This record gives sequence, C-alpha cells and structure tokens, in this order.
Amino acid sequence: MDTPVLTSTLSVETRFETQAVLYPTLRQLVQLLPWNHQRVREYLQAEAKHNPFLLHRRSNHREALLEDILPNWYSPVAMEPSLQEHLRGQITALDLPLKQREALLYLMQWVSPSGYLEESSQVWTAGSDWNVKELEAVVLHLQSLDPPGIGARSPQECLLLQLQDRRNSLAALLVRDYLAEVADCIGNSTEAKEHQQLLLKKLQLHAKRISVVESPINLPALKAAIQEIQTLEPRPGRNFSYYPVAIATPDLQAELNANGWQVSLTSEVSQEFCLDEEAIALLAQSNHKMQETLLQQARNLLSALNQWQENLLKVGQFLVNRQQAFLTSKDSLDLVPTPQQLIAQSVGLSNATISRIVRDRYLLISGGQSRIVPLQSFCTSVGVGGRTPKQIQELIIQLIQQEPSTKPYSDEQLAQLLKLRFGMAIARRTVVKYRKLAGIESSHARKLIPNRKISVL
Repeated sequence: MDTPVLTSTLSVETRFETQAVLYPTLRQLVQLLPWNHQRVREYLQAEAKHNPFLLHRRSNHREALLEDILPNWYSPVAMEPSLQEHLRGQITALDLPLKQREALLYLMQWVSPSGYLEESSQVWTAGSDWNVKELEAVVLHLQSLDPPGIGARSPQECLLLQLQDRRNSLAALLVRDYLAEVADCIGNSTEAKEHQQLLLKKLQLHAKRISVVESPINLPALKAAIQEIQTLEPRPGRNFSYYPVAIATPDLQAELNANGWQVSLTSEVSQEFCLDEEAIALLAQSNHKMQETLLQQARNLLSALNQWQENLLKVGQFLVNRQQAFLTSKDSLDLVPTPQQLIAQSVGLSNATISRIVRDRYLLISGGQSRIVPLQSFCTSVGVGGRTPKQIQELIIQLIQQEPSTKPYSDEQLAQLLKLRFGMAIARRTVVKYRKLAGIESSHARKLIPNRKISVL
C-alpha cells in the first residue's frame, strides 16, 4: 500500500525539481531569441562583468578579481530596462489582434533613442511582408504607450501627444500653431517680454479662432501656458537605455557547395563564453552555498545560448532547403510559400518561437555577388493557386506590361490569362484586390494614360 504513495510523491518532487531547473533557462532563451548575435554578445559581456562564474574568453580584463569576491560576495546591480524592452512589454499586453501586435513590434525598430518614429512608411515596408496601410494603422497605438510622446514624428507632435488630454488648453494651441513664437518668449529679458506682448496680441486678434480655449487670453495665462510647455519632455526616450536594432546584421549565412545550399552562423557566440572553473573551485572551498545561485544563473545562460544557436540553425536550414531554387535564380517567382505554422510543425518549435527567430533577422547569401536578405522574406503566406501575395501582384504586372496600350486588359481578362498561362484559378474580384495592392489603376484609367510605365515590384 505504501509503494504507490511513494511513487506518486517522487513523481511530483521530480516534476517540481525539473521545472525549477528548466524555467530560468527557458526564460533566458525567450529573451535571447529576438536578438542578433551582436546584441547577444553584448548582453553576455555585461553579465560576465558581474557574474564571476561566467568567463568571457576574449576579455583581457576581469572587473571583479576572484580574490576580491570572498568573503564579501558580489551583489548584482539592477540594470535599467531598455526602451525596446519597455515598449515590448506594453505591446504584448495590448488587447489587439495578433497581426496588429506583430506590426507594432516590427515598427519598433524605427524608434530612435530619443523616442521618435523615424523614416517614412515606404522605408518601413521595404523588404517586409507589411504594406504601408497596415503599419500606418498601428502608429496611433504606438503613440498611446508610455512614456508620453513616444512614437512622435516631430517635436511638435511629441508635445501635442503629451497634451492630448488637454486639447482645448492654451498650451496645446501654442504648440499647435505658435511654437516658433513661443521659443522667443522664454525668459525674463526685455526682448522676451516684447515677444510675449506680440504673441498675446496675435492670440487676441484671432479670438474667434481660439474660442474653444478653456482659459482666458491674458498675459498671466500666456506665461502659465509657456511654463506648462517647458515641463513637457521633448525626448521621451531619454530615461531609458537603448539597444539599436541592427537592420542589416546577418546572424546566418548560406553557402553553395556540392550538397546544395548550407547554412551556418556568421558568429558562434557560444565559443566566446564558458564557465570559470577557477571560480567554481573557489566556491567549493569557501562553502558559500548562497552564492550557488550565481553559478546556476551562469549555467542557465550558457544553456540558453546553445539553444539559441541551435534553433537559429534549425530554422535557417529549413528555410534555405525550401528556397534552394530562389537562392540560385534570385527570381522572386521561385519563392516557395512557407507560412510560420509550417516551419513550426516541421522543426518542432512553437509558432511564437519561430516568430521571434525570423523577425528582424538577416541571412547573408554568399557567392559571386553576396547579398543580405531578411529571413522573414522567406516566411511567405500562401495565396491563390499556391502563390504568395507578392508573386500574384508580380504576375499581374507582367501581364499588364504586355497588354496593348490602346486596349488594356480588363480584370476579367487578367483572371483568364492568369489561369491560362500560370494555371491559377483566380476570381475577378481577387484580381482587383491584388491589382490595387500593386498600385495599378483600372483598365479604363490605363487607357486614358497610354504608354504609362508599370514598374515591377
């Protein structure tokens, strides 16, 4: 009667012990997965400076000498969160469709250290599966996050975002319409006071226009509004550390050999770090049991690092095997649709893990003319007839480039030609959808502008 109870107890204890050991490693792995090798190396270098059991082989300087560690052991210093980590935590908690959350996470790479959203929407979409409308649609969600003013595209927009709860205030009006004049009004000099009077007259002359302003328009109200503007933060990202996203740093490289295209790591970070055996021996001699936590942290981190590299190689090799024809021809029509769910099922990882691996990760294709491509460009969804959405657009463009300028193909004719030439059974309304996504006008509009050049995607 005692045996079943004992077996059950051991089973529970074993399960709890396994969870206690694995969970920190998995947590570390989740943290490492989205980072490129440079960011991972920097993170481990920082950890090695504070953890005596983690040795950076290439380091010529040990910040904490072993003889200085005992008996006063090292106490970890809490690191301030990066701006990206701060935003990522909020984005994952937003009650939004998965695709919009992914668009927000993708958009984060254009947030500068100051907190501004840089570059144009055309730059955001280059080399990605996102279109301008999808990314523009989530900008407001980005701007709703903390810190206030984040995601602004100009200093004026940044200040207005911080005043959005007081849109009818005098301060908001000044930022919106008189920001240049406000700069001349700051201070107690005679010149500043003169500018204050000039600005006050402007405001009063436009009384009808500013009738929605909550406070009366007089000199004390103007000074108070200017002081309020001065309390706003023109650089909302300044209080966070910043790790810029390297948008063209390849972690993987593909080389053609006798067995086809093979994938390898551009940098094996795991070869640069190991456990410090001297520190471990010193710990055993000193019998400082409480400091075994640091040793376990070092082991967990190295284990997570190895899994990070293995997962990258596994996913990279699978995608390259699928895209061998494209890698050789460089013709986008040779891309094989490969949804993330298919990758996850094929390599035995979760869909969330695949998403973290392919996002913002790049592949160096070696050869006569080396090139760098986003790994995510290989993770293409399946569209009509087994083609990707971009391939369908490209086929439509090819047909339109060949049409008679005086008698452009109708959408129905395009659908028929796609079926005859490429074996794609596609409805007319679907042709309309992809034609518009490609930025091509209707046959009637094309007829009015003959000989117009249609560019290939």
